[in-house]
Amino acid sequence: MKYHNFIWVGIIVFSLVGFFYLFNTAYANPSELPDYAFIKPEIKEAYQFAKTNYQDLVGLPCGCGCGTPEGAEAHGSRVHKLGLADCFMQGNVNDGGEWDSHASSCGLCYEDALYAKKLYSEGNSKEEIKSKLEEKYAGLKFSNETVYKK
Repeated sequence: MKYHNFIWVGIIVFSLVGFFYLFNTAYANPSELPDYAFIKPEIKEAYQFAKTNYQDLVGLPCGCGCGTPEGAEAHGSRVHKLGLADCFMQGNVNDGGEWDSHASSCGLCYEDALYAKKLYSEGNSKEEIKSKLEEKYAGLKFSNETVYKK
């Protein structure tokens, strides 16, 4: 009878260990993304791209206006001087920078990062992508001014 008890105890312990292992694996965050990056799958993908391709986003224009003092004030954030990269982080998080939540609540920012990702995968250069983003927002107006003047 005692032998059977050890088997049942072993089965229960093994099951609990397996459950916790699977649970931790399913909810792992190996990229160490911030919690707000998990709001939507697209946001997570954009934050992941920003982390692994930071330099690809530096200098690409952001269409939401956060690159100007007026736009930053309207968003309640700082001026994003480095373009799309600043929408995701303050400095490169791979080199000691900090995450920024701006892109998690701004559809233009994370959608433009994913658009840039798509264009890079199609073989476009950074200058071509910058031009396409500027063209995308050339007709967008804040009061009487276009976002990008040509």
